[in-house]
Amino acid sequence: MAKSCAMREFAFTIEYDEGADPLMDVFIEHPEAHARTINCHVSPNSMWRIDRIAGPEDALERIDDLYTAPEHCNECIGSRHCHTDWEHEFLERAPSRRTIYTFRPSPGDCYSIPQLACMYLGEGYLCAAERRQNRYEWRILMRDDGDAMGLHEALSEELRDGLSLSFRQIGGPSYWAEEAITLAELPYEQREAIETAVRMGYYQTPRGTSMAEVAEELEIPRSTLQYRLQQAESWIIGCFVSRAVSDIGEQCSREPVAKKV
Repeated sequence: MAKSCAMREFAFTIEYDEGADPLMDVFIEHPEAHARTINCHVSPNSMWRIDRIAGPEDALERIDDLYTAPEHCNECIGSRHCHTDWEHEFLERAPSRRTIYTFRPSPGDCYSIPQLACMYLGEGYLCAAERRQNRYEWRILMRDDGDAMGLHEALSEELRDGLSLSFRQIGGPSYWAEEAITLAELPYEQREAIETAVRMGYYQTPRGTSMAEVAEELEIPRSTLQYRLQQAESWIIGCFVSRAVSDIGEQCSREPVAKKV
């Protein structure tokens, strides 16, 4: 029989005073810049992660230098920094965005947030993190036997001057359920319409096809296609924005409109 385990969510935010961290200073100076960790794995022996960063070109150029600087640990919140060798690879380098792969071959003397989490929560936890303005927000999905309070105390003790920590919640994994958004959640007619439009190049610039041609492919009236695309676009954009902006939380929680036309 498969063994089940209870999962809990642990959330906290670190706020930075201006001048307390060179990387966060860029986000403070450029409030439109945003970084999101889309994958992170930590073990006692290594760590690897993928971060996606978006913002104005001058901000990203500064972030490039700081993010890959060997003397600066982007995840350390204490006065002591990692001296472990970090490896970085730009998976994407566009004018307004970056996708960066980071690998740390050994823990060394690292007291970064992911390494501290591994010490207290053990292996098997998942994390999501976002940087915006002066805030670095973390959500961690952990096994029920993880020592969340021990991690909170360790983070508090590690904080250097200019940083503050706020404990947000510990409970069921609601965030992770809400984040599992796919096109499969759309009503079939809307999903078929938008997938066909994408496949035929309707959303390319310049357009590779017309709405009339997509409607002909689907053998439905143009007005019906327009309605289905509008409903699908509204839901997808609402979900995307609610994930990126913490102030908007209702759009993604609603069910997609399933009215048939």
